[in-house]
Amino acid sequence: MSRSLLAGATALTLALVSGCGMSLSLPSRDGPTTLPAQPTTINFVDPSTVPGLTIRTISDDSARTKRAFASYPVPPDAPALAARLQKLTDEALRRYDRRPTTPSPGHVTASPGAAPSELNIGWQITAASDGVFGVRLRTGALTGGAWRNSLDTVWYDQTTRRVHNSSDLLKDQKALGTLAALVKNRLWKLGAGVRPDAIGPDGAMFDSINFNPHGDLVAEFDDDQVASGRMGRIAVAIPMNEAKPLLSGFGARVMHAVDSATPDTLPDTPPPQATPTPGLQSPEGASADCSITRCVALTFDDGPGGATERLMAILAEYRARATFFTVGQNAEARPDLLRRLSAAGHLVAGHSWSHRDLDSLNIRQISDELGRTQIAIGAATGRTPGLMRAPYGHVTDKVIIAARALGLSIVGWNVDTADARDDDPAAVTRRAVDGVRPGAVVLMHECGRATLRALPRILSALAARGYAFVTVPELYASSGMLPGHIYTEGAKPARLDG
Repeated sequence: MSRSLLAGATALTLALVSGCGMSLSLPSRDGPTTLPAQPTTINFVDPSTVPGLTIRTISDDSARTKRAFASYPVPPDAPALAARLQKLTDEALRRYDRRPTTPSPGHVTASPGAAPSELNIGWQITAASDGVFGVRLRTGALTGGAWRNSLDTVWYDQTTRRVHNSSDLLKDQKALGTLAALVKNRLWKLGAGVRPDAIGPDGAMFDSINFNPHGDLVAEFDDDQVASGRMGRIAVAIPMNEAKPLLSGFGARVMHAVDSATPDTLPDTPPPQATPTPGLQSPEGASADCSITRCVALTFDDGPGGATERLMAILAEYRARATFFTVGQNAEARPDLLRRLSAAGHLVAGHSWSHRDLDSLNIRQISDELGRTQIAIGAATGRTPGLMRAPYGHVTDKVIIAARALGLSIVGWNVDTADARDDDPAAVTRRAVDGVRPGAVVLMHECGRATLRALPRILSALAARGYAFVTVPELYASSGMLPGHIYTEGAKPARLDG
């Protein structure tokens, strides 16, 4: 059952999980490859191949107390899975909320400073066939200057509509004990710094179980669970012939689903990627001349997701164009929504891959966060954007250097509607309308609590004042925007009509 990992249009290969988040390999340009020697490598399913997939997102970009971003995928007609993933997310948020905070400015700044604590929950789809759907949640938290990852892989039986913990892949408590012993024996071989005695026949200990493309069982552990988080990802592979007798009936189905989703070879060519064009990529046909007209740029962070289509419909009623700063992980899952946004005249730009505070990463990791998002947007829309927005608006020298190298201008805002933390549409509307001046850049969120209810009021009030709704680059059409420079508002028009 030797298989290679599917890349590009079907799956991404996990190369490394470190203390600073995930690094995944991009498709090779040299034709088919073979399975990496690392037996704990896990195969992930391309989310764009799952029909009807919905991405649910929770975000707080206020940056006044704690920074939090969480998202998870839900296939159609799976309420039990949605409830379980929401419960896991809510529990992580509650634990995080009980921790002390470090205040931080709530706007884009190029000056360094102490970053507040951060919570980031990301995901991969581990299987989506044969009636089995698997989701691997990675919860990362930054507190006290240290980043810690924890993993939880849950499995959904689409036949019985039941959600299973990873430990449910084993047939009974005896099998769990056998697995614990097998894992402990292999952990001893990893050398100093690993604590095999921490392993026991506890379902909570084995909360992230998967299979590699050989059919071997892979058990992953949280940072500091069996070794210091500084050692990076700790995982053990149990050969298929030893693991198979331990599996429950559902566990055997999961093994088969993972195997059946893995092709014999990689495709000979990588998936299509857009070729960057020098300068900014604004949609065709400027909607207004902002040198003589009141213009405002509405911007929406953290999509695409469940609200994207409704936002598009509202904007269409007012013939309004907007800029959508998308999270790369969500963009990869819903390229269809990115294509629709672009076709409707909106500008799609990057908001990093995982919504990590970029200043907590090194320059290589920042470049990876931005570059992978560019590839996802370019592959979906055919246009590689020339601008980005940093998560939480936190921009320091490292972010500027990485953005400049990738040819990206950095977009902030000068009007914060606070829709990510306020569920009162009247208050969100008031902040937007009272704050807007010609050339304003307005911060909103696709997953905002009051965004969908406030947006028609905002559009109506500003239209009555003679504002044209444009994309961010249109604010700077005459002067342009430069890579590595920060832009928070456009210039005031030389002459206002009326």
